[in-house]
Amino acid sequence: MVAVFWKIALTKQYTFLANPDQADQVMPWLSAQVHAIRHWSILLWSPYEWFGQSLIGQVQPGVTSPFTFLLALAPLHDGQIQVFYVDIWFVLIHCTAGLFAYCLFVDLGCASGPAVLGAIFYATGGFCGNTEWPQHLAPAIWAPLVFLFLLRSLSGRAPLKNAAWAGAALGMSWLCGHHAPSLALTYAVAGVGGAAFFRSGARKQAALRLAVLFGVMTLVAAVQALPAAEYGKLAKRWTATGALTWKDKVEYPEHEDSGLRPTDLLHLVMPGGAGLRSDPFAGTVALSLAAIAVWSSFRRREVRIFLLLAIAALLCTLSRFDPLYGILYALGPLVEKSRAPIVILSVFHFAVAALAALGANALLSGAAAQCRAISRILLWFGGITFGLFTLLTYLKPAVSSVVVDGDPRPGMIGLVALLAAALYHAWFRGFLNRRWLLTCAALLLIIEQGNEVGWTWAHVRDDNHMVLVNTLYGTRDLAAFLRSQPGQKRLEINDKDLHFSFGDWYRFPAAHSMTASMLTATSELGGWWDDRLVRMYGMNYAVSRTPTRSGQQEMFTGKLGIKIWHTPATFPRAWTVHRLLTTPSDSAGGDMVRDPGVDLWKTAVMVKSGPALDQCAGDDRVTGYFENESQVWVNATMACKGLLIVSDNWYPGWRAEVDGKPAAIWKVNTVIRGVVVNAGKHTVAMRYRPSSVYFGFACTLLGLGAAVILQRRRESDGEDLLPAKN
Repeated sequence: MVAVFWKIALTKQYTFLANPDQADQVMPWLSAQVHAIRHWSILLWSPYEWFGQSLIGQVQPGVTSPFTFLLALAPLHDGQIQVFYVDIWFVLIHCTAGLFAYCLFVDLGCASGPAVLGAIFYATGGFCGNTEWPQHLAPAIWAPLVFLFLLRSLSGRAPLKNAAWAGAALGMSWLCGHHAPSLALTYAVAGVGGAAFFRSGARKQAALRLAVLFGVMTLVAAVQALPAAEYGKLAKRWTATGALTWKDKVEYPEHEDSGLRPTDLLHLVMPGGAGLRSDPFAGTVALSLAAIAVWSSFRRREVRIFLLLAIAALLCTLSRFDPLYGILYALGPLVEKSRAPIVILSVFHFAVAALAALGANALLSGAAAQCRAISRILLWFGGITFGLFTLLTYLKPAVSSVVVDGDPRPGMIGLVALLAAALYHAWFRGFLNRRWLLTCAALLLIIEQGNEVGWTWAHVRDDNHMVLVNTLYGTRDLAAFLRSQPGQKRLEINDKDLHFSFGDWYRFPAAHSMTASMLTATSELGGWWDDRLVRMYGMNYAVSRTPTRSGQQEMFTGKLGIKIWHTPATFPRAWTVHRLLTTPSDSAGGDMVRDPGVDLWKTAVMVKSGPALDQCAGDDRVTGYFENESQVWVNATMACKGLLIVSDNWYPGWRAEVDGKPAAIWKVNTVIRGVVVNAGKHTVAMRYRPSSVYFGFACTLLGLGAAVILQRRRESDGEDLLPAKN
């Protein structure tokens, strides 16, 4: 694995982070979470995004992922994570993938050498090797462990124990980031398990094993799934279809655009597919070993299972051309929300890796005829590919070629195919022993995958490609200035000048973030950039090259030319009112909040009903405001009973106390929070204590506990539900 990822594992000269998603979104997310973990907290709520919203509910940040906690072991510099350590962490995730795959392949009966070959391909090739989004990679790598325990269970080996551990591993996949790879893996498990159920005569046993598996999966995934469902019902997400709520479907044309085309299948053997959303590249070495497995061991049931799995997954990625995927889109739970059928390549490449390991094992066990035939195919393929490439190169410039003038790697793939043909021929003729065969095959696999993995990674001195990463660290002077200013701050970010999640990265409450979603109430209130709502939200500083509104005062200019502007006359983060206006709906309430005739400094807008407040001549005083990521404390002296308003988003899970006694939180102005406070001096505390997270965590512990309990109980082997072994 390290040999393929040498650019980021063995040097500090390259990084995979120099692209918009990683630099603008993922790095700030990770940095904010790592800072919280290193301060003995978990960032369930982010005050740094859109006036505050649930971070765990967004799923993609990977709050519940064990790999996020692993990254927290890396040292910080000035409170931020460093590129080199994120690169090393990225490699470690791939090493974990290889370890999981090795365990599966050994359990399938492969010798250690073939198992290592299959593990190298799984960790470095195809989806795992070329996916640069950690939130996509981390959920996908659990596939080998899931299938290790699934196949054990279906074959009757301690069936309930292994079903429980398969469910636990699948649940861990759901905890690790984006839902699309986990959903694809879940459907793959359901497909294999369903086939065993329908073909078996022991359907009760099959149903029990699958019930245990999916039951444990549901429990283990609950700590992420429940907050995600809660957030999803209250949020909008932006896709190519547009702004979508929980009830809206991602339209099928978006699925078509996010799938493969038949012409893209050329990238199964030719590099250059990294421009697609997921890279289909598998390479000649892995595919030839998989072909040997199918050709020589088709009667082996594991070969048939993984072959069918690979075919089904590859067909699903061709969403525009596969009506069966359309049926799945229409009828399958959550499929339409995944919106990226190309991510199903994670299942395809996993199945190919398993076949490659089985093929290498078959090669050591004989398979002479198949070895000779595959050698001839590789010889023809490599000869034609390398020969045409060499000819076109020789004829330059008389003959123009997109291949030669653009990407030179097809010539290298042709050479690798020729070398693989020579290797198989030498093994067939008895010129090599097992050790040399496996060593040479591993070297060819590393060379071939190394011509795709990291091909587009940026050199750290390439300023053109590193501009996004350099901007992250080049704005430290802005953050230092803001921290030197007294009082509470909420930032207005001009995303045309600063196109990353500045708030998450530097841990400032902000009104902008590079997220794919935000709360529906905040979105539908709109007008965040109108002076009226800017004042209400307390957006007292702007980060921009030029003023974002009239009356702003220039405070500081950073070395990148970006300035800090002070916006006068904004509300403090907490204030009090004694007057209410009620409206029949959120829509009408939003209209009233935006109405210049309503004085939001003295009046609160409530929907349908509100608390009883007192009117009095005296003045209230808010004498202190303190906050961290998930808590707010306000000291207030009230002349009479009134409503204390905090300009942070209302959301389920926030709990309030007044002088240590529980108090209700009211939704104020359709989006923010308020607490009724009686006359006198009081301390109001608001804490984010979401029942969805706590109950989900209890379910997760219950699921893991159930797997441990089943592991400790005695269990005899059950009936084999898989197809006959031969």
